[in-house]
Amino acid sequence: MLTIRHIRHWYEPRLPHAVFIDGLYAGMLEDDKLRINAPHGSYALRVQFGGRIPIGKNGKSIDISLSSTKKIEVPATGDVECVFHDRERLWNILFDIDLILWVVSWFVTMPHIYKILSDAFFAVWLVRLVLIRKKYYKITVN
Repeated sequence: MLTIRHIRHWYEPRLPHAVFIDGLYAGMLEDDKLRINAPHGSYALRVQFGGRIPIGKNGKSIDISLSSTKKIEVPATGDVECVFHDRERLWNILFDIDLILWVVSWFVTMPHIYKILSDAFFAVWLVRLVLIRKKYYKITVN
């Protein structure tokens, strides 16, 4: 038996994560957990959030998914539990602080440097997200 669990903080929303085993769709996480009956062997486990956005009429699309892949071994006897979470804890904290300051700026005049720093932070965060989108989650096997 293979169990995949998503570890998240209380303030993080439940998002629909798709699970793929050797590139084949295995299911969606329900209540942050998915159990799969898998025979013993070696598999490539991929956890993914998001998908592709079609562009135009000729089948082109842009991949905007966040995912990670890990090789796992399922023994002949016993269960394997895989736990995953995102690698963006520090960035999420900084983003939350920036979001709070943005709401405060509706009511209080913020220094001009705040707008410059906030926009620069957002640009760096967006570039980093694009660069690590195929290694976004950290998967550990218990």
